[in-house]
Amino acid sequence: MITQLPSDIWRQPVVEANIQNWAGMPTITYSDTAIMGLLKSVIVIMAFASLGISAAAAYLRINKLWKRKHHPEVADSISITANVILIIPLSVYSLNYLFANLWVGLLDSLVWIGAAVVSILIGSRLWVEGHRHKSFWTRAKESLKLERSEVGDLAKSFFRPSNAEMILEIFTRFAYIDRTLVAREREFIESFAHNWHLKFDWGDHSVLADLDKSMSLVRTRDAVAAYLSTSPPAEQVAQLGDVLHALVKIDEDVSDEERLILDEVTGLLQNYINESASPASYAVVIAPQNHEQDSAIATLLPGVEKSEVAGGSGYMVGSFYSRDYADMICKQYRSLGFFTIELRQEAQ
Repeated sequence: MITQLPSDIWRQPVVEANIQNWAGMPTITYSDTAIMGLLKSVIVIMAFASLGISAAAAYLRINKLWKRKHHPEVADSISITANVILIIPLSVYSLNYLFANLWVGLLDSLVWIGAAVVSILIGSRLWVEGHRHKSFWTRAKESLKLERSEVGDLAKSFFRPSNAEMILEIFTRFAYIDRTLVAREREFIESFAHNWHLKFDWGDHSVLADLDKSMSLVRTRDAVAAYLSTSPPAEQVAQLGDVLHALVKIDEDVSDEERLILDEVTGLLQNYINESASPASYAVVIAPQNHEQDSAIATLLPGVEKSEVAGGSGYMVGSFYSRDYADMICKQYRSLGFFTIELRQEAQ
């Protein structure tokens, strides 16, 4: 945009200087008023030239749309919301330029306001066959509804995962974590499958609704850990976290299971993004009470070795980022008759 300088900025006191060379030549007297006047004239000319360039740019932009204003695809490609947002600051600028008598800035703002208004009219399908008989507000409402449904498309196009199938599996497990799949969750996940050109059948995942609560939580965390084991880019992992937060809150009713798994997975993702070597905050340890339990635990957890823990000995089941999630794991093993404790781990 063009900002015109106040005309009185050039009204500076006249400064005169006398310069006499060493040979005694005649004194040369000059004034900065002439120089400033010349500079002012040049800038004024450049400002009006820039106004012409702005007008030409606005014309060329609208001209491309105007020629194709009858095509619904062209009309739907224009964001009414963006143009309305653009008009607001331009209107404020116009009033400021008007009160300050800055005519070049005022004309420049009016040019772009006009371009935005024409864009809004084209975007509202004013010239599209079958929509001309509708009122402006009806057309605008339809366009805004379409725009709202497409508002996440750009973000989804940035999020191009290297393991799309694994991420869809995570999304699906999150959706079923409370054993209830709502329509908005279904549509949200299907939109990703469509953008990634993946075949997706809900029938293959309906069994998730029948899983035990604890088992569903554990397998969902395992799915996220398996995805991270493929070493995806940190930026992609951050995007996954944002999408999971949006998915959990999409039905405006966050269940206890959703909150529990989201807290745990968020810690898991953040630890990966930060490349932290420190352990998770909470460790779950099984302390066998007799030889029979020792043998049973060794069979149940074949990859875990007995070690010295908290002044005694036991088997460390795992480290977790959420205390509630660690408590849930403890209850699982306690239900099997094992003495299980939760230990707070200090960051290294």
